[in-house]
Amino acid sequence: MVKVHLYGTEPGSALAATELAQKLAAQHGAAKTRIVRFSGPEVADGRGTRIQLQDFKTAACPAPDGPVRLLREWPAGVQDTFAGFAEQMTADGFAFLYRLMQAGTVGPVLTAVVKGKVAGAIGPMEIRPDAIGTPQLMPQYFGVLSEHRGKGLGRLLWRAAMHWGQNHKAVYQLLQTEVGGASDRLCQSEGLTSLGFTYWQAA
Repeated sequence: MVKVHLYGTEPGSALAATELAQKLAAQHGAAKTRIVRFSGPEVADGRGTRIQLQDFKTAACPAPDGPVRLLREWPAGVQDTFAGFAEQMTADGFAFLYRLMQAGTVGPVLTAVVKGKVAGAIGPMEIRPDAIGTPQLMPQYFGVLSEHRGKGLGRLLWRAAMHWGQNHKAVYQLLQTEVGGASDRLCQSEGLTSLGFTYWQAA
């Protein structure tokens, strides 16, 4: 697939991007082409993916009061239930994350536990410098088992992650959320700043 990112709004820019995408597809034998477009935060009916900013310099991120802690801090029997959680949450990337955890190649994972079993998780928790050296909290896999949704566990996990990031000297985190989705609604209710939207169209 060939993707052309279109940042301009000038008349004819979409046509120029389409022509470029089709030319590149022909040159490289791509079967599909897409134009990735952007709009600013002022757009009332944003669609696609919302780009959001968590600025750790603007306010304190207190630790939440609830059954959330790093997986390694739970008793061994509770830790063992993460494998089953990851299998149930394969579609959300947790089976892949679990393999990385077993290999010891990723940072810690925060978990919510209900009745001795992992019911939700967010991680890995990692901070890396951006292109100009500013420490940023990297995006995480984030999910709660369907039978435990609607009980506030997602919000507890989110707040625990923000607390961890701030305590480990991250300056900010950038997130991409599907407009209108559960994570999007959560981030909006938690006061993140919307930086705009990205969406795609076939070329």
